[in-house]
Amino acid sequence: MREIPKNPYKANIKSGKMNFILKFMIIAIISITFVSNHILFSHDQQINENIVNFNSEAALNKSQQIVYEYFKDYSGSVSRYVGKVWLESISKQQNIRDITVFEDYLNELQRKNLKNIRMDCTIYAEECLRAGFKKDTFNLLKKYHNEIWQGKGFAGWSVAYLLTNEFGWKAYAFINPGAINYNHYTTHFINGEYPVWMQPNTQIIGYFILGEDNEKIESLLSEQEFGWGFSEDGVHTWITNFIDLKECHWDGPPAEKYNQNNSFPVLFETTRFVEFEDYDVHLVVFPPG
Repeated sequence: MREIPKNPYKANIKSGKMNFILKFMIIAIISITFVSNHILFSHDQQINENIVNFNSEAALNKSQQIVYEYFKDYSGSVSRYVGKVWLESISKQQNIRDITVFEDYLNELQRKNLKNIRMDCTIYAEECLRAGFKKDTFNLLKKYHNEIWQGKGFAGWSVAYLLTNEFGWKAYAFINPGAINYNHYTTHFINGEYPVWMQPNTQIIGYFILGEDNEKIESLLSEQEFGWGFSEDGVHTWITNFIDLKECHWDGPPAEKYNQNNSFPVLFETTRFVEFEDYDVHLVVFPPG
């Protein structure tokens, strides 16, 4: 792990990159404005009783339950679990016999007396997180979220921010050395924070370079049964189970018959974290204990 120095230096940006400097200044001004207009709450009186109130085994059991049911019905039938984008858009653009795939799917569900459960990356991760918390604690997380983001839904970055600020979780950053905004991210990492566009930054313990630090990364992950994670500015949310990353694809179909040419990913996928290459920058937060 690349430790955060006690007196971190500010990385110098070469003078030839004026466009980047201007963009960075705009980001900084907007971020400062956002933070100054919102109270970043710290509920110290409640944190002590809540920081240990997470059951990683229950969270992973929920994931296993959802994924098992999906794949059980995926071949030879249809699953009630379906990618949100696939259902709301893709299925309506394709036909099977004389009806749309969307209509065929709804007919299949009706025969099974089931209703669809729309999934995307954040919904899946949230369901696992909910299962790991006691009901009162999860409601507290939602309350804190609403205080800052006023009714907006969970995002990978917003939940990570609250888990570290209010519930004692520990955050670590990971970056590919070939990442487009490598200098931007690592400058923030050195200062002990993970940056998100126009949102409060999340404090981190340290950071790792993917490829160079893989052995150290897997050593860290192997001690953590559950982690909440996201990539880049929150474009994708997922969870970790030891050295594996578990994700949900919002364009995943509910049945193999709708994916004959493998044009779409299956709804759920597990990848070894150090082999995950869809994005170049990640943050993972782990529960205390």
